[in-house]
Amino acid sequence: MSTTLVVYPTTDYLPLVEETQSRTQELYQQLLDRYGIDSTVEVKAFYFCNPDEESHRVDSSTRWHVEMDLYFAYAINGEWRSGSFPTLMERALIDQCDIDDFVKSDGQEGYAPSRMGECEPLDVNEFDVPLSEETLGLMNTQRHFWYDLRYSCSPAVPSVGYGLVAAALAEETNGRISSLDDTLSFRGHNGETAEQFLAWWGDKQMAFYGKEPFR
Repeated sequence: MSTTLVVYPTTDYLPLVEETQSRTQELYQQLLDRYGIDSTVEVKAFYFCNPDEESHRVDSSTRWHVEMDLYFAYAINGEWRSGSFPTLMERALIDQCDIDDFVKSDGQEGYAPSRMGECEPLDVNEFDVPLSEETLGLMNTQRHFWYDLRYSCSPAVPSVGYGLVAAALAEETNGRISSLDDTLSFRGHNGETAEQFLAWWGDKQMAFYGKEPFR
């Protein structure tokens, strides 16, 4: 099963793609070094393309924007080891159907007409870690979020890497990391900061995969 990690920002800052790429590589190298793995990791960002098309690197001046089709490629000691697919998406907005539901249910479902065009709000109950009203409010003012996808057939290297992409983005936007599909027993961690996430993510993946795939 393919799995995703989601980052809900609390700021409207859109970092450079290179900024995210570089920080992901740094976090990954730190993890390998901590485990005494004498390997060099490299992360590169490309525009996603079909197999019969030539791939193009993302320019260093490019900032994230909605629905960029990107591919983060991971290499160990110069050998390509597959990749993941981070994407910036627009949040769902309250529309006429939501207003109709509100009217038909006497306010028990949907949203009031005055909220037309707002983001569908995230609810504190969607997260496992405590979130203050201020943090949740900041998350709900942002009209976008990131997600990174790994396919079920992905090997160890991108399976670790896509979590580090999420951590880098959360650092850059003071965001919170979540999973829509209980990624690798993510239950109990939904809503963590980058610091909280990094305290366990790399160790859990290393315990699962072992060191050999990263050599």
